[in-house]
Amino acid sequence: MSMSRRSLPFIAWLSVFFLVACGAKPDLVVNLSENLEQDVVWPKINNSADWQIAFDPRLEPKDDVRQVASLAGWLEKQSGLSFGVYIPTANISVVDSICTGKAAFAVVGTVSYLQAHQQCDAHILVRGLNAEGSDTYRAAIIVAPDSPLQTITDLKGHSFAFGAINSTQGNLIPRLMLEHAGLTLEDFRNYIYTGSHAATANAVTSHHVDAGALQDTLAMALAKRGLVRILALSEPYPSSGIIVAPNVPATISSLIQETLLKLDPTGKDASALYEWWRTEMPLGFVRASDEEYEDLRKIALIIGILSP
Repeated sequence: MSMSRRSLPFIAWLSVFFLVACGAKPDLVVNLSENLEQDVVWPKINNSADWQIAFDPRLEPKDDVRQVASLAGWLEKQSGLSFGVYIPTANISVVDSICTGKAAFAVVGTVSYLQAHQQCDAHILVRGLNAEGSDTYRAAIIVAPDSPLQTITDLKGHSFAFGAINSTQGNLIPRLMLEHAGLTLEDFRNYIYTGSHAATANAVTSHHVDAGALQDTLAMALAKRGLVRILALSEPYPSSGIIVAPNVPATISSLIQETLLKLDPTGKDASALYEWWRTEMPLGFVRASDEEYEDLRKIALIIGILSP
């Protein structure tokens, strides 16, 4: 049985989709950006800022950077401190950036937070509110609209795409869903880690894989457009948030926490943020604590995402 356990870099995915587009069958590739045909203007990033903000990859790289850069700009104006964006690389993950001091803050999913907390005692400041005003989120398992698969158990013997290895909705929660259905990774014909939710969506809609794991908001948006079908939704779990590195002074940490709690993405602060409605925290933030993540920490230990 051939098993693929490595993440595909973004450029590799571009190559895959180019080859698919040039083949005999014109498969669908989902453009998650609103303005892909326009020239991309990257935001000005202050690399010499006092405080850098890192992030987990979520959408397309340019959109991730734009969103975090807009938050950094807002924080700068509200706090009087200087903020920049630290862009994680293939060699330095968001967890590494926090634990080595390259970044002071990071917008992350639960897995990255749990890893950073275990490795260097990073702490979570706030958790995001979704479009329904809830501070929890779910994972979705999706298939193409014309897929014959109807239940999770039908996935046995088929190909599957996870997102980033350290993604809560792209890997951790879906692994729990599979476990509850009596499935393990060995039950797949093959599986891959795409590195992002956008790449997973494209892998499914282009029929590169039979099914994939996505964040619930993106999955439902694509399903509403008829681009995918949701095979299953998970139970709700604590959502993504913003964490702080252990070397950040408590006064700065408290200031940023209180500032973030005042963010009004749909009101007075909307114009300062780049397409914030596409994030996992479209309605702002609530205070968060480590204890609220204990159930997911146990799951992460069981499936090996955290070390014992």
